[in-house]
Amino acid sequence: ASIPYQLFNYLLMSSPKAASTSTSPRVTNDAKTEIGQARRRLSVLSEKLAEGVDSVNLDESPPEEAAPDASSGFIVNSYGGYSKKGYAPYNPKKKNQDALIMAEDPKTRSLFFCVMDGHGEDGDKVSQGIKAKFANYLFKHRDFATDIKSALAEVIDKCEKEILRESSIETDFSGTTFTCAVIRNNKCTLANIGDSRTSLGFRNAAGGVTAIGLTDDHKPDLPAEKARIEAKGGRVFAVEYDDGVDGPARVWLGHMDVPGLAMSRSLGDVVAHS
Repeated sequence: ASIPYQLFNYLLMSSPKAASTSTSPRVTNDAKTEIGQARRRLSVLSEKLAEGVDSVNLDESPPEEAAPDASSGFIVNSYGGYSKKGYAPYNPKKKNQDALIMAEDPKTRSLFFCVMDGHGEDGDKVSQGIKAKFANYLFKHRDFATDIKSALAEVIDKCEKEILRESSIETDFSGTTFTCAVIRNNKCTLANIGDSRTSLGFRNAAGGVTAIGLTDDHKPDLPAEKARIEAKGGRVFAVEYDDGVDGPARVWLGHMDVPGLAMSRSLGDVVAHS
């Protein structure tokens, strides 16, 4: 979807049930107008800034904001990313399976932000493998300057196919979510797969920050998603915890209790897609 960016104060991206925050820049003065469980978690975040994030302060103090550059042509003045390890008592040494992308394309004066939350044995390899290629592929795509939606769709498909062909990555039961935003001029174009989320934050009358979701989480128990899965022969049901409480709805094959994916769409996850 494409939405105007004129009134944005903050653009936030997060992975589900994680203490992850992304600090987006203030926009120009004219834009400051106020506008009104699964048996186990599938992913764990790291306790420091995600690897590969450039120009972000690694200290405890907040990152410094860049001074506005009137000649840059970007509506965004500053941005940053932060990933914090979640609580996982069953596996405190589990790898960070998240990936963040923050990239600029001077040619089209576009900013690209993306969050992926990997899951499964090789979820980190899936998310990091896509991260290593995505921005370069997107900025070089023949349609990126004129048709952002088409370029995003084709690059997502290309990256997933390349990951699936990579013999060193187990993708039968491993995959990742994907949520992104391309900001150009006063427009923000979004793409989303899975249950990570892109949100908009703005200053409210009380001086705090109010957030609203810009993307819809792809969850198996949504009526349309459940109907689509069942029409393909799959099943949707939750698993009961030891304390008797039901976890989230999950996707299962029609003839076998696998893979138990807690989202209705993802990249990778060959068995779930079958």
